Amino acid sequence: MTVLTPYLAYDPAESPLSFAARLAAYHTGGRTGPFLSDIGIKPSDLNLGKAEAIQRLADRSGVAVEALAANGPRGLGHRGYDLRGELVSSEFLASPHTVFCPACLVDDDRASGGLAQFRRHRWYWQVRPVRTCDVHGLPLMSRKAGFSGDRFHELAIIVPEVGGALEDLVPKQDPRPVSPLQHYVLARLDGAAGPAWLDGEGLEQSVRASEMLGVLMAYGTTPNLDKFTEDDWDHAGAVGFGYTSQGEAGIRQALSEVQQAFKYNGRNPGAQAVFGRLYQWLRNSKSRKDVGDIKRIVREHILDTMEVPTGGVVLGEKLLERRLYSCASLARATAVDPRTLRGMLIAKGLLPKDESQGAHHVFAAARGLEIARSMRRLVPVTKLPDALGSTRPLVDQLLSDRILTPIVSELSHAPGRTKKGVDTAEISRLLDRIQSAASPAGKPRESMVDLATAAMKSNAPAVEIVHLILGGFLSNVVRLDGKAGFEGIRVDPAETKSLVSEVMVGLSPAEAFARIRVPVLSGWELVEDSVLRTIEIYPKRGDHVIHRFRPDDIDAFLAEFTTEAWIGNALRMSLDALKLEMKAARVKPFLRKSDIGIRIFRRRDLPARYQV
Repeated sequence: MTVLTPYLAYDPAESPLSFAARLAAYHTGGRTGPFLSDIGIKPSDLNLGKAEAIQRLADRSGVAVEALAANGPRGLGHRGYDLRGELVSSEFLASPHTVFCPACLVDDDRASGGLAQFRRHRWYWQVRPVRTCDVHGLPLMSRKAGFSGDRFHELAIIVPEVGGALEDLVPKQDPRPVSPLQHYVLARLDGAAGPAWLDGEGLEQSVRASEMLGVLMAYGTTPNLDKFTEDDWDHAGAVGFGYTSQGEAGIRQALSEVQQAFKYNGRNPGAQAVFGRLYQWLRNSKSRKDVGDIKRIVREHILDTMEVPTGGVVLGEKLLERRLYSCASLARATAVDPRTLRGMLIAKGLLPKDESQGAHHVFAAARGLEIARSMRRLVPVTKLPDALGSTRPLVDQLLSDRILTPIVSELSHAPGRTKKGVDTAEISRLLDRIQSAASPAGKPRESMVDLATAAMKSNAPAVEIVHLILGGFLSNVVRLDGKAGFEGIRVDPAETKSLVSEVMVGLSPAEAFARIRVPVLSGWELVEDSVLRTIEIYPKRGDHVIHRFRPDDIDAFLAEFTTEAWIGNALRMSLDALKLEMKAARVKPFLRKSDIGIRIFRRRDLPARYQV
């Protein structure tokens, strides 16, 4: 096929339609449509980027077909367009508008000696997310012709201004940076790799996800998108790209920031109220084109951070089992008093202490249900002797040694009633363990005695004998028929006396905490915070570990730390007077009362007066 002469050089940045328009002007001085017909190309075929039309244009112009094909979208019918290997919809392209940079056209006119017919339409101007000229840093302009010239992007027709009139179109503003989203789009279309999550999505999905997330982050929940300018979309895309470029973690971070900034005002709003236009877009996308993985990410984030009832539908999927509760919804579901429940949840660390943050705060459904149900199984401490078949002193020892634990500690904000209760499930487990460690005996040997008697003969608290039973150290433990709990347990006092001195080394928790002068519960908090060391005595059988304290470790703790009780005693001051004086001196504790129930001070951090 004969190549048109003289030869017209092809600009690698221009679209095939732009090159056809320049060829028409160069060889005929006329318009694109008639020229294409003259060389055997249907204008509509070139407009759709059909292979035959591109090939014929290449043959007649002497330009490589690959160069021409790369710069024009190829129509795929109802499936949209193929743009450099990316499947995009017509909405992703600027058509039927023609987008241009007036400063670039000024440069073209100067290079051609003022011939507007030789203006070049850059191929990337037809990509909608490209909104800034990368040469001049100016926002691109857009026009739509009311005749067939618009489909060929004939810049001499659509932009008739020349000379000073064209220069007047150039915005009088400082250059602005190109959006990082625009950089990403063009780099991807050039074959460069980008952020993994974005590259894993379709190009149009990546752009739309970035823009819609940016709408939420930059403009709030309910902006009027119909009034958005191209500059607004450009800004939204840049903001959103800052998160989507980090993948799922970045998108979830953005959603979390929105939740943290949301004004709850005591209410517990739904996902649409919090995530606004982003949520609406994802929800309404069911009958339209696939929006991509962002829908799954937002759905999972909602299910992970907001309460949705079992059977609730979030972005098209039904939740089969509830994941989260708030205090109010859990109270309704379990029919427990919400005020008491709130205190329990705070004590267990599932709710913040701040009242203003508690209304919308959510927590794991399984853990919340466990706590709410435990409230129904609550046995007051005053009823524990009957429930365990034991004496009240033994109950106190069991609590002190943490063989039994209150459902909430006294350090918590839980109501007083719950502070004094133990879960029946824990009581049952302890009784089962005691029963399992004892052999049945209709009538024990005369030498065998109950726990109280064995404690007296062993010169040890009864709880230490319980430790020996649970740890499998005693060989002679029986249970009487007809007597439940500890009341029916019989042991050999000679064996208990021998093993108490052998196994129960060091100080008991009660002895250790009394020496430090802290409440029992505060003492255990010091242990949990690894501030106070324990000895662990491992069982002979089973899994019961006994915790004791070395006197040297207690002395080491007191050498490093002190309390207001110790300081007040050394200075012969009342606690009230000492607290006022230390407050005025701005003395800060190492551990606060809100942390462990008592203030602990590190001696070396104290002013010299208080290092006593």
